[in-house]
Amino acid sequence: MGSVAEDHDRVLIIGAGAAGLLIAQILKKENILCTVFEQDATPHARPRDWNYGVYWAQSNLSECLPPELINQLETCQVDLHKPADTDYLPSFNGETGERILAFPAPYSLRLKRRAFLELIATGVDVQWGKRLASIDTDGSIVSVTFEDGSSASGRLLIGAEGAHSRVREFLVGKEEAALNPSPVVSSISVPRLPAEVALAVKELHPRYCLILHPDGYFGWVGIHNAQGEPGEWEFLVMISWISNEDTGLSGDAILESLKEITCSFAEPFRSVFQSLPEGTKVWHSRLSYWETQPWDNRNGTVTVVGDAAHPMTFHRGQGLNNAILDAAFLGREIAKLENKSPGSLYPAVTAYEKEVWVRGKEAVAQSNLNSMLLHNWSQLKESPLFQLGLKQKPKAAQNNSSR
Repeated sequence: MGSVAEDHDRVLIIGAGAAGLLIAQILKKENILCTVFEQDATPHARPRDWNYGVYWAQSNLSECLPPELINQLETCQVDLHKPADTDYLPSFNGETGERILAFPAPYSLRLKRRAFLELIATGVDVQWGKRLASIDTDGSIVSVTFEDGSSASGRLLIGAEGAHSRVREFLVGKEEAALNPSPVVSSISVPRLPAEVALAVKELHPRYCLILHPDGYFGWVGIHNAQGEPGEWEFLVMISWISNEDTGLSGDAILESLKEITCSFAEPFRSVFQSLPEGTKVWHSRLSYWETQPWDNRNGTVTVVGDAAHPMTFHRGQGLNNAILDAAFLGREIAKLENKSPGSLYPAVTAYEKEVWVRGKEAVAQSNLNSMLLHNWSQLKESPLFQLGLKQKPKAAQNNSSR
Protein backbone atom coordinates (compact mmCIF):
# COMPACT_ATOMS: atom_id res chain seq x y z
CA MET A 1 0.00 0.00 0.00
CA GLY A 2 1.08 3.59 -0.52
CA SER A 3 1.74 6.35 1.94
CA VAL A 4 -1.15 7.58 4.06
CA ALA A 5 0.23 11.12 4.10
CA GLU A 6 2.81 12.54 1.71
CA ASP A 7 2.87 15.89 3.52
CA HIS A 8 5.57 15.93 6.23
CA ASP A 9 4.35 19.22 7.71
CA ARG A 10 1.91 17.69 10.14
CA VAL A 11 1.57 16.08 13.56
CA LEU A 12 1.00 12.33 13.77
CA ILE A 13 -0.99 10.99 16.71
CA ILE A 14 -1.07 7.28 17.48
CA GLY A 15 -4.28 6.30 19.27
CA ALA A 16 -7.85 7.60 19.06
CA GLY A 17 -8.49 7.57 22.79
CA ALA A 18 -9.27 10.56 24.97
CA ALA A 19 -5.76 12.06 25.10
CA GLY A 20 -5.08 11.66 21.38
CA LEU A 21 -8.40 13.08 20.24
CA LEU A 22 -8.28 16.00 22.67
CA ILE A 23 -4.83 16.96 21.40
CA ALA A 24 -6.15 16.65 17.84
CA GLN A 25 -8.92 19.10 18.74
CA ILE A 26 -6.35 21.52 20.18
CA LEU A 27 -4.21 21.28 17.05
CA LYS A 28 -7.27 21.84 14.89
CA LYS A 29 -8.09 24.97 16.89
CA GLU A 30 -4.53 26.22 16.30
CA ASN A 31 -4.76 25.38 12.56
CA ILE A 32 -2.02 22.77 12.86
CA LEU A 33 -2.45 19.86 10.47
CA CYS A 34 -2.64 16.46 12.17
CA THR A 35 -3.78 12.90 11.55
CA VAL A 36 -4.80 10.34 14.17
CA PHE A 37 -3.99 6.67 13.53
CA GLU A 38 -5.97 4.05 15.46
CA GLN A 39 -5.30 0.32 15.46
CA ASP A 40 -8.99 -0.59 15.93
CA ALA A 41 -10.76 -1.26 12.64
CA THR A 42 -13.81 0.85 13.59
CA PRO A 43 -15.00 2.98 16.54
CA HIS A 44 -17.09 0.01 17.69
CA ALA A 45 -14.48 -2.73 17.25
CA ARG A 46 -13.89 -3.31 20.97
CA PRO A 47 -16.16 -5.96 22.51
CA ARG A 48 -17.19 -3.86 25.49
CA ASP A 49 -17.78 -0.25 26.41
CA TRP A 50 -17.15 1.23 29.84
CA ASN A 51 -17.45 4.58 31.57
CA TYR A 52 -15.21 6.91 33.52
CA GLY A 53 -15.43 10.02 35.65
CA VAL A 54 -14.16 13.55 35.20
CA TYR A 55 -13.71 14.71 38.80
CA TRP A 56 -11.26 17.63 38.72
CA ALA A 57 -10.37 18.18 35.06
CA GLN A 58 -13.63 19.72 33.82
CA SER A 59 -12.12 23.13 33.04
CA ASN A 60 -9.09 21.44 31.46
CA LEU A 61 -11.48 19.47 29.26
CA SER A 62 -13.20 22.68 28.18
CA GLU A 63 -9.80 24.16 27.23
CA CYS A 64 -9.37 21.40 24.66
CA LEU A 65 -12.72 21.61 22.87
CA PRO A 66 -14.66 24.10 20.75
CA PRO A 67 -17.88 25.49 22.30
CA GLU A 68 -20.16 23.34 20.15
CA LEU A 69 -18.58 20.16 21.57
CA ILE A 70 -18.40 21.45 25.14
CA ASN A 71 -22.14 22.02 24.96
CA GLN A 72 -22.69 18.36 24.05
CA LEU A 73 -20.55 16.75 26.77
CA GLU A 74 -23.51 16.01 29.03
CA THR A 75 -25.14 13.98 26.24
CA CYS A 76 -22.27 11.48 26.62
CA GLN A 77 -23.12 10.74 30.24
CA VAL A 78 -24.42 7.44 31.53
CA ASP A 79 -27.67 9.11 32.54
CA LEU A 80 -29.55 12.40 32.35
CA HIS A 81 -28.14 13.79 35.59
CA LYS A 82 -27.21 17.48 35.48
CA PRO A 83 -23.83 18.04 37.16
CA ALA A 84 -24.20 19.94 40.45
CA ASP A 85 -22.05 21.19 43.30
CA THR A 86 -23.71 18.65 45.62
CA ASP A 87 -22.63 15.59 43.60
CA TYR A 88 -20.87 12.87 45.58
CA LEU A 89 -19.69 9.26 45.42
CA PRO A 90 -20.94 7.11 48.33
CA SER A 91 -18.99 4.19 49.80
CA PHE A 92 -20.55 1.25 51.61
CA ASN A 93 -19.44 -1.56 53.89
CA GLY A 94 -19.85 -4.65 51.73
CA GLU A 95 -20.43 -6.85 54.76
CA THR A 96 -23.10 -4.79 56.56
CA GLY A 97 -24.40 -2.48 53.84
CA GLU A 98 -23.82 0.55 56.04
CA ARG A 99 -22.63 3.74 54.39
CA ILE A 100 -19.02 4.54 55.26
CA LEU A 101 -18.33 7.91 53.67
CA ALA A 102 -19.50 10.17 50.87
CA PHE A 103 -16.70 11.56 48.70
CA PRO A 104 -17.52 14.99 47.23
CA ALA A 105 -17.58 15.03 43.42
CA PRO A 106 -18.86 18.53 42.56
CA TYR A 107 -19.89 19.02 38.93
CA SER A 108 -18.44 15.63 38.01
CA LEU A 109 -19.17 14.02 34.66
CA ARG A 110 -19.71 10.29 34.24
CA LEU A 111 -19.00 9.61 30.57
CA LYS A 112 -19.66 6.56 28.43
CA ARG A 113 -16.31 6.03 26.79
CA ARG A 114 -17.59 5.21 23.32
CA ALA A 115 -20.02 8.14 23.17
CA PHE A 116 -17.39 10.54 24.52
CA LEU A 117 -14.76 9.47 22.00
CA GLU A 118 -17.26 9.70 19.16
CA LEU A 119 -18.06 13.27 20.19
CA ILE A 120 -14.47 14.47 20.51
CA ALA A 121 -13.54 12.80 17.20
CA THR A 122 -15.85 15.28 15.45
CA GLY A 123 -13.95 16.97 12.63
CA VAL A 124 -10.74 15.01 13.31
CA ASP A 125 -8.92 13.07 10.58
CA VAL A 126 -8.84 9.53 12.01
CA GLN A 127 -7.35 6.67 10.02
CA TRP A 128 -8.71 3.33 11.29
CA GLY A 129 -7.08 -0.08 11.21
CA LYS A 130 -3.57 1.36 11.56
CA ARG A 131 -1.51 -0.76 13.95
CA LEU A 132 1.94 0.76 14.45
CA ALA A 133 4.87 -1.38 13.29
CA SER A 134 7.94 0.88 13.40
CA ILE A 135 9.18 4.41 14.04
CA ASP A 136 12.14 6.29 12.61
CA THR A 137 13.26 9.88 13.15
CA ASP A 138 16.24 11.95 12.06
CA GLY A 139 15.48 14.66 14.61
CA SER A 140 13.55 16.71 12.08
CA ILE A 141 11.11 14.38 10.34
CA VAL A 142 9.58 11.35 12.01
CA SER A 143 8.25 8.45 9.95
CA VAL A 144 6.00 5.58 10.96
CA THR A 145 5.00 2.40 9.20
CA PHE A 146 1.95 0.31 9.94
CA GLU A 147 1.33 -3.41 9.85
CA ASP A 148 -0.80 -3.03 6.71
CA GLY A 149 2.27 -1.73 4.87
CA SER A 150 1.23 1.93 4.77
CA SER A 151 3.37 4.74 6.16
CA ALA A 152 3.24 8.39 7.18
CA SER A 153 5.69 11.15 8.02
CA GLY A 154 5.44 14.30 10.09
CA ARG A 155 7.28 16.76 12.29
CA LEU A 156 5.97 15.41 15.58
CA LEU A 157 4.75 11.97 16.65
CA ILE A 158 2.56 11.78 19.76
CA GLY A 159 1.99 8.34 21.24
CA ALA A 160 -1.47 8.26 22.81
CA GLU A 161 -2.20 4.57 22.31
CA GLY A 162 -2.59 3.55 25.93
CA ALA A 163 -0.72 1.50 28.48
CA HIS A 164 0.81 -0.91 25.94
CA SER A 165 2.37 1.94 23.98
CA ARG A 166 4.73 1.09 21.13
CA VAL A 167 5.80 4.73 21.05
CA ARG A 168 6.89 4.51 24.69
CA GLU A 169 8.90 1.41 23.78
CA PHE A 170 10.63 3.40 21.04
CA LEU A 171 11.46 6.23 23.45
CA VAL A 172 12.89 4.26 26.39
CA GLY A 173 13.43 0.77 25.03
CA LYS A 174 11.24 -2.30 25.31
CA GLU A 175 12.59 -3.41 28.69
CA GLU A 176 12.28 0.00 30.35
CA ALA A 177 8.83 0.55 28.82
CA ALA A 178 7.42 -2.73 30.13
CA LEU A 179 4.41 -2.55 32.40
CA ASN A 180 4.77 -3.61 36.02
CA PRO A 181 2.14 -6.09 37.23
CA SER A 182 0.08 -4.94 40.21
CA PRO A 183 -0.82 -7.34 43.03
CA VAL A 184 -4.44 -6.34 42.33
CA VAL A 185 -6.72 -8.29 39.99
CA SER A 186 -10.23 -7.38 38.88
CA SER A 187 -13.33 -8.91 37.31
CA ILE A 188 -15.62 -6.56 35.37
CA SER A 189 -18.94 -6.95 33.57
CA VAL A 190 -21.50 -4.68 31.90
CA PRO A 191 -24.80 -6.49 32.52
CA ARG A 192 -28.47 -5.71 32.78
CA LEU A 193 -29.88 -6.41 36.25
CA PRO A 194 -33.36 -7.51 37.31
CA ALA A 195 -35.58 -4.44 37.68
CA GLU A 196 -35.96 -4.83 41.44
CA VAL A 197 -32.19 -5.07 41.91
CA ALA A 198 -31.56 -2.08 39.65
CA LEU A 199 -34.06 -0.01 41.63
CA ALA A 200 -32.58 -1.11 44.95
CA VAL A 201 -29.15 0.09 43.83
CA LYS A 202 -30.61 3.36 42.58
CA GLU A 203 -32.17 3.96 46.00
CA LEU A 204 -28.68 4.03 47.52
CA HIS A 205 -27.44 6.49 44.91
CA PRO A 206 -28.90 7.40 41.51
CA ARG A 207 -25.61 6.83 39.72
CA TYR A 208 -23.04 4.66 41.51
CA CYS A 209 -21.92 2.89 44.69
CA LEU A 210 -18.41 2.07 45.87
CA ILE A 211 -18.12 -1.09 48.00
CA LEU A 212 -15.38 -1.75 50.57
CA HIS A 213 -15.41 -5.15 52.25
CA PRO A 214 -13.57 -6.11 55.45
CA ASP A 215 -12.31 -9.27 53.73
CA GLY A 216 -10.22 -7.17 51.35
CA TYR A 217 -12.56 -6.71 48.39
CA PHE A 218 -13.24 -3.49 46.50
CA GLY A 219 -16.43 -3.25 44.49
CA TRP A 220 -18.18 -0.91 42.09
CA VAL A 221 -21.79 -0.91 40.95
CA GLY A 222 -22.77 1.96 38.69
CA ILE A 223 -25.12 2.87 35.89
CA HIS A 224 -23.62 2.58 32.43
CA ASN A 225 -26.72 3.29 30.35
CA ALA A 226 -29.92 4.46 32.02
CA GLN A 227 -32.11 4.37 28.91
CA GLY A 228 -35.39 2.48 29.03
CA GLU A 229 -37.08 0.72 31.93
CA PRO A 230 -35.11 -0.36 35.06
CA GLY A 231 -34.76 -3.92 33.78
CA GLU A 232 -33.17 -2.53 30.59
CA TRP A 233 -30.57 -0.38 32.31
CA GLU A 234 -26.94 -1.40 31.81
CA PHE A 235 -24.58 -1.37 34.76
CA LEU A 236 -20.82 -1.47 35.12
CA VAL A 237 -20.04 -3.88 37.96
CA MET A 238 -16.62 -4.81 39.28
CA ILE A 239 -14.86 -6.61 42.11
CA SER A 240 -11.11 -6.38 42.73
CA TRP A 241 -8.79 -7.99 45.26
CA ILE A 242 -5.14 -8.69 45.94
CA SER A 243 -3.73 -11.93 44.54
CA ASN A 244 0.02 -12.28 44.35
CA GLU A 245 -0.39 -15.59 42.55
CA ASP A 246 -1.95 -16.14 39.13
CA THR A 247 -5.68 -16.59 39.71
CA GLY A 248 -6.00 -18.96 36.76
CA LEU A 249 -9.47 -17.55 36.11
CA SER A 250 -10.86 -17.69 32.58
CA GLY A 251 -14.14 -18.37 30.81
CA ASP A 252 -17.10 -19.35 32.98
CA ALA A 253 -14.85 -19.64 36.03
CA ILE A 254 -14.66 -15.83 36.25
CA LEU A 255 -18.40 -15.51 36.87
CA GLU A 256 -18.32 -18.44 39.28
CA SER A 257 -15.56 -16.69 41.21
CA LEU A 258 -17.55 -13.45 41.36
CA LYS A 259 -20.56 -15.24 42.79
CA GLU A 260 -18.46 -17.08 45.34
CA ILE A 261 -16.79 -13.86 46.49
CA THR A 262 -20.06 -11.93 46.84
CA CYS A 263 -22.35 -14.64 48.24
CA SER A 264 -22.14 -13.16 51.74
CA PHE A 265 -22.21 -9.49 50.71
CA ALA A 266 -24.93 -7.26 52.13
CA GLU A 267 -27.95 -6.44 50.01
CA PRO A 268 -28.44 -5.12 47.43
CA PHE A 269 -24.83 -5.82 46.45
CA ARG A 270 -25.20 -9.54 46.94
CA SER A 271 -28.14 -9.64 44.52
CA VAL A 272 -26.28 -7.53 41.96
CA PHE A 273 -23.69 -10.26 41.46
CA GLN A 274 -25.75 -13.32 42.33
CA SER A 275 -28.39 -12.32 39.74
CA LEU A 276 -25.92 -12.41 36.85
CA PRO A 277 -27.16 -15.23 34.61
CA GLU A 278 -24.99 -18.08 33.41
CA GLY A 279 -23.11 -17.06 30.30
CA THR A 280 -22.72 -13.41 31.34
CA LYS A 281 -19.47 -12.09 29.89
CA VAL A 282 -17.00 -11.11 32.61
CA TRP A 283 -13.49 -9.81 31.92
CA HIS A 284 -10.74 -10.72 34.36
CA SER A 285 -7.27 -9.18 34.38
CA ARG A 286 -4.35 -8.15 36.52
CA LEU A 287 -3.87 -4.42 36.88
CA SER A 288 -0.59 -2.90 35.77
CA TYR A 289 1.30 0.39 35.82
CA TRP A 290 4.43 2.14 34.58
CA GLU A 291 6.44 4.55 36.69
CA THR A 292 6.79 7.66 34.54
CA GLN A 293 10.41 8.46 33.77
CA PRO A 294 12.13 11.03 31.55
CA TRP A 295 12.61 10.11 27.89
CA ASP A 296 14.64 11.48 24.99
CA ASN A 297 12.13 13.16 22.68
CA ARG A 298 14.52 12.95 19.72
CA ASN A 299 14.86 16.70 19.26
CA GLY A 300 11.19 17.23 19.99
CA THR A 301 9.92 14.84 17.33
CA VAL A 302 8.46 12.07 19.54
CA THR A 303 6.56 12.14 22.83
CA VAL A 304 3.80 10.29 24.70
CA VAL A 305 0.65 11.35 26.56
CA GLY A 306 -2.16 9.82 28.59
CA ASP A 307 -1.90 6.17 29.54
CA ALA A 308 1.15 5.87 27.30
CA ALA A 309 2.95 8.29 29.64
CA HIS A 310 1.48 7.31 33.00
CA PRO A 311 -0.59 4.10 33.05
CA MET A 312 -1.99 3.72 36.56
CA THR A 313 -4.44 1.68 38.61
CA PHE A 314 -8.02 2.91 38.58
CA HIS A 315 -9.37 2.90 42.14
CA ARG A 316 -9.39 6.70 42.50
CA GLY A 317 -10.32 7.55 38.92
CA GLN A 318 -7.21 9.61 38.17
CA GLY A 319 -6.18 8.21 34.77
CA LEU A 320 -8.64 10.07 32.55
CA ASN A 321 -8.30 13.28 34.53
CA ASN A 322 -4.52 13.26 34.11
CA ALA A 323 -4.86 12.46 30.40
CA ILE A 324 -7.14 15.47 29.99
CA LEU A 325 -4.62 17.64 31.84
CA ASP A 326 -1.86 16.34 29.54
CA ALA A 327 -3.77 17.62 26.53
CA ALA A 328 -4.72 20.92 28.14
CA PHE A 329 -1.18 21.61 29.37
CA LEU A 330 0.32 20.88 25.96
CA GLY A 331 -2.35 23.08 24.40
CA ARG A 332 -1.43 26.00 26.65
CA GLU A 333 2.22 25.67 25.71
CA ILE A 334 1.37 25.57 22.00
CA ALA A 335 -0.82 28.66 22.37
CA LYS A 336 2.21 30.60 23.70
CA LEU A 337 4.24 29.98 20.54
CA GLU A 338 4.61 32.67 17.89
CA ASN A 339 5.38 30.07 15.24
CA LYS A 340 2.84 27.26 15.44
CA SER A 341 3.94 25.21 12.47
CA PRO A 342 4.28 21.46 13.13
CA GLY A 343 8.06 21.76 12.93
CA SER A 344 8.21 24.47 15.59
CA LEU A 345 6.50 22.75 18.51
CA TYR A 346 9.71 21.71 20.30
CA PRO A 347 9.38 24.30 23.12
CA ALA A 348 5.80 23.23 23.84
CA VAL A 349 6.69 19.54 23.82
CA THR A 350 9.64 19.96 26.18
CA ALA A 351 7.63 22.17 28.57
CA TYR A 352 4.86 19.56 28.67
CA GLU A 353 7.37 16.76 29.30
CA LYS A 354 9.07 18.60 32.14
CA GLU A 355 5.69 18.90 33.88
CA VAL A 356 4.33 15.43 33.15
CA TRP A 357 7.48 13.61 34.22
CA VAL A 358 6.86 14.87 37.76
CA ARG A 359 3.07 14.81 37.80
CA GLY A 360 2.81 11.45 36.07
CA LYS A 361 5.25 9.75 38.42
CA GLU A 362 3.41 11.13 41.45
CA ALA A 363 0.00 10.11 40.10
CA VAL A 364 1.11 6.56 39.33
CA ALA A 365 2.69 6.11 42.77
CA GLN A 366 -0.32 7.60 44.52
CA SER A 367 -2.73 5.38 42.56
CA ASN A 368 -0.68 2.28 43.42
CA LEU A 369 -0.67 3.17 47.11
CA ASN A 370 -4.40 3.86 47.02
CA SER A 371 -5.19 0.54 45.33
CA MET A 372 -3.22 -1.40 47.91
CA LEU A 373 -4.67 0.37 50.95
CA LEU A 374 -8.27 0.12 49.73
CA HIS A 375 -7.92 -3.67 49.84
CA ASN A 376 -6.74 -3.57 53.46
CA TRP A 377 -9.63 -2.85 55.82
CA SER A 378 -7.35 -1.69 58.66
CA GLN A 379 -5.67 0.89 56.43
CA LEU A 380 -8.62 2.33 54.51
CA LYS A 381 -8.42 5.71 56.20
CA GLU A 382 -4.76 6.06 55.24
CA SER A 383 -5.54 5.71 51.53
CA PRO A 384 -5.38 8.70 49.17
CA LEU A 385 -9.10 8.22 48.51
CA PHE A 386 -9.92 8.77 52.19
CA GLN A 387 -7.26 11.47 52.59
CA LEU A 388 -7.91 13.45 49.41
CA GLY A 389 -11.21 12.17 48.09
CA LEU A 390 -11.41 12.39 44.30
CA LYS A 391 -9.29 15.53 44.05
CA GLN A 392 -5.94 15.53 42.30
CA LYS A 393 -3.97 16.73 45.34
CA PRO A 394 -4.34 19.83 47.52
CA LYS A 395 -1.85 22.16 45.83
CA ALA A 396 -2.40 20.97 42.26
CA ALA A 397 -6.14 20.92 42.78
CA GLN A 398 -6.06 24.64 43.53
CA ASN A 399 -4.18 25.29 40.30
CA ASN A 400 -5.86 22.84 37.95
CA SER A 401 -9.34 21.97 39.18
CA SER A 402 -12.38 23.26 37.39
CA ARG A 403 -14.40 24.55 40.28
